Amino acid sequence: MGFSIKDIKYKNKPILTLTDQELAGPWVSFELEGADIGTIPVLLKNIEPTPIYQLVNSRIGLAINRITLDFDLREYLKKQIKYNKIDSSITLPDEPLLVRKYTDIFLYPKIPFIITFFTYKNLSKLNLKDFSIYLIFDLDINGLEGFDNDYSGYDPEHDIIYQYDKTGLHAGFSAISKSTHYESNLTREFQIDYGQLDLSDTLYEGAGEILSALQIVFKTLRPGQAFQTALIISAGETKEEMIRNIVQGKQKAMKYLKQVNRSIETEQRNTQEAGFININKQEAKDCTEK
Repeated sequence: MGFSIKDIKYKNKPILTLTDQELAGPWVSFELEGADIGTIPVLLKNIEPTPIYQLVNSRIGLAINRITLDFDLREYLKKQIKYNKIDSSITLPDEPLLVRKYTDIFLYPKIPFIITFFTYKNLSKLNLKDFSIYLIFDLDINGLEGFDNDYSGYDPEHDIIYQYDKTGLHAGFSAISKSTHYESNLTREFQIDYGQLDLSDTLYEGAGEILSALQIVFKTLRPGQAFQTALIISAGETKEEMIRNIVQGKQKAMKYLKQVNRSIETEQRNTQEAGFININKQEAKDCTEK
């Protein structure tokens, strides 16, 4: 469950094809901070199983798709204790520990970019210290036939990370929030873990099966506070065309901000659909320790 794009084409030319779901969207990291538990590192990849992710509601339209999920920190911590990744003597708080994730995807026909807003709201009573979001995509320029001959680049003026091949086709992405770090690397060598949470600010030299990523570091997300950014993905038959498309997408995204914020404040957006309640309960029950 979560946000994932499996296939993207630009003028009928593939730029992302059947990639691993973990490598097609946002990751987040932070330290869960509270008086009774101290600080516990959390690293949430794009796709996590229920009951860690629980679907609240979703709306699919002709041009806008909206998905609301809860990230259940209690279920995450129980899993970490099970696999001996954190101290089993920690007493988990009785109250719910939820981070709500709102995803708003804008896919207008004939517009050469995809805009996706990610909004994370801390619904728990604990701090989310040193909150980071990572935008990660394992692009495949010209599809699977050319998945291992991509080059990479980074445009600091427009904060765009991108990949391209010898045909001249470029694909990349950026955010309306200025990134703190960037990286491209061989997909098999890309790694974020508790010992290394910052991207390297380096590009892979030469061609290969490459993954690209941007990182935005935020301050502590206190109870009731939210972090929001918008991701813009596009391509071009030249680097210049790609940059124009992404810059245009950023400008368009700024115009959608009020609309997105109105949506996430509505009662409908924050009410769990009955069908999802039963699904989430069933999955959580199946995963309960005996």
